Amino acid sequence: MDSQTWAHQASRRIERSAKVVMDYMADLDALGRWSLGCLNTQGVGPGLVVGTSLFDGGQTHVSVEVLAEQGLIRYWVGSAIQRTPRISAMVQALDEQTCILILLATRATDMDENRWLRLQRCHETELDLIQAQLHRGG
Repeated sequence: MDSQTWAHQASRRIERSAKVVMDYMADLDALGRWSLGCLNTQGVGPGLVVGTSLFDGGQTHVSVEVLAEQGLIRYWVGSAIQRTPRISAMVQALDEQTCILILLATRATDMDENRWLRLQRCHETELDLIQAQLHRGG
């Protein structure tokens, strides 16, 4: 691999409570409205959705693990049979009505440089989408 980076993080200030943001980020239906790599999610099992990549039409399966006390949501990404926790959302309250949302991605060992750079750019854009959607009421 060309890149020395194995993780990328991006963040936005969200003018909503940490609980509202946690609930939104844990909602697999909402995921299908902001994740450019997993749009239009459809339930395929308990706690499991499949969505379509805006880029190549590929299908990605996602489940979530919510660690509410830590303000952490882990997205398990991959196939219906095998997923790994490569994406995380962290929510940190600033006050009762404002929080910071952080997206953290780890690079898969088989991810080429172009795909890794695209993922990083996507997370910046996805945060803008999340922020806009939450600010207008979800």
